[in-house]
Amino acid sequence: MEPTIFHVTHVKSGSQWVYQILNECAPERIVKPRVQVAQFYDDPIQPGMIYPTVYAPRDRFESTLWPDSQPPADSPAGQNWQNFVEQKYPVKTFVVIRDLRDTLVSLYFSLKVSHAIISKTVEEGHRRLNEMELEEGFLYLCTNSASKEMPYQARIQTSWLPICQRGEALLVRYEDIIADEIGQFEKIVAHCAIEVPSSHLHEIISRNSFVSRAGRQPGEEDVSSHFRKGISGDWRNYFTPQITQAFKQRFGQVLIETGYEKDLNW
Repeated sequence: MEPTIFHVTHVKSGSQWVYQILNECAPERIVKPRVQVAQFYDDPIQPGMIYPTVYAPRDRFESTLWPDSQPPADSPAGQNWQNFVEQKYPVKTFVVIRDLRDTLVSLYFSLKVSHAIISKTVEEGHRRLNEMELEEGFLYLCTNSASKEMPYQARIQTSWLPICQRGEALLVRYEDIIADEIGQFEKIVAHCAIEVPSSHLHEIISRNSFVSRAGRQPGEEDVSSHFRKGISGDWRNYFTPQITQAFKQRFGQVLIETGYEKDLNW
């Protein structure tokens, strides 16, 4: 049987880009994402299918796919138990992460300007950020207890690191994908055992490059677009000393654990 594939990630880490590549590689196997990751949490997980954009910390992922105790057989959890605990259908997982500083910048502009209002969370973020100056908005996302966005993205990242370090899931950095699209997507496809001819994969990657999707070169900014800028390291253009200090206090250790910094001297 073909493995069930999970593209685990967090927001603003190229999730829709990766989704589109997967969809064009194996459209008949894709389970379309829904708001609140409902396709993963609410429905029975279908063996052999591909689940893109699973925004899930490892503990919630594992308790959904492999419940600790046997639920009612006719429930989604019961079907997951039967398929993945009892039958032990094969699973392949890859995890895409991004420097949390760039995640913050991208999240700020997305919530404030470009993201469709698809949930109360997005609506609240849009309202609040449009009432604030830029620095205040960044600090709100970093430090305000009312904003759960950045802590949740950090939780997803750190929860998956041990699994990836043990080789049980493939860790892929967004920065590596934009630097070497072909090499990184070839690695993802090989890890997931997706059968797609190399020439066809290259065509798909080219068709979905930043230039093709946005009609601009990477680095040319359009804050109203979902494809805002397409580069790494953009946080340096926005971090003030106050934002930097607040970010270090809240997420500095996460940058070290994920390998984006060696210490707090940045």
